[in-house]
Amino acid sequence: MSSKHRSIVIPGEPIVRGTQWRTEFGAYKDGDVVRAYVMGIAHIDFRKRTVKVIPLRYHQYIPKVGDIVIGKVVDYGPVTWYVDIGADQVARLDAVDFLGRPIDPMRENIRSFLDVGDVVCAKVILAERGALPQLSAAASDLGKLVGGKLIFVDITKIPAIIGKQGKLINMIKQLTHADIRVGANGVIWIKADPEIMKIVESAIRLIEREAHVPDLYNRVRSYINRELQKLRSRRRI
Repeated sequence: MSSKHRSIVIPGEPIVRGTQWRTEFGAYKDGDVVRAYVMGIAHIDFRKRTVKVIPLRYHQYIPKVGDIVIGKVVDYGPVTWYVDIGADQVARLDAVDFLGRPIDPMRENIRSFLDVGDVVCAKVILAERGALPQLSAAASDLGKLVGGKLIFVDITKIPAIIGKQGKLINMIKQLTHADIRVGANGVIWIKADPEIMKIVESAIRLIEREAHVPDLYNRVRSYINRELQKLRSRRRI
């Protein structure tokens, strides 16, 4: 497989092969192949052995204090993790802001709590020009996300996906019983059985395409109910 560095790739397209590669924003591992999550430009760091995809049509995320974001751990220090949140710089997550307590690096290995490649949901607590964004994941509804699937959407559509006072995303959760986390940085994490995850992702893509269409709430609800009915019918066969 030839290198796709700085090439335009589409979702699912292989970028590099080899077990030594680590994925960052916009890429995932499929066995020993790294593939693209989104359409974008592949960036391969041959020194660090990392791969990411910069989405072509999505706006770059600018961190703001109070934002909930979803990112992937890409590096670590004695008491700090560095998290790719799709901004122009990685964010830092200190151990005290993840565990709720400081750690003694002489006694505790930071990688036993979070390691490179792990996905976290966190809040931006500091965003100053010239400094790395600072995250906190100590709250009970934040932290490490295990399993599930990441999807990437245009960050300008996040308000539409959430809906007023969370009405739209809460409806999707209630109908599908999926665990869904929405990041202001355009990353959404879904955990459910594979067929339900497909329905949730399709519903989110529907919102992304038709955010401007009137009565979006009822359109999405009707779509999900139809797909759930089809799924129940297949499972009865």
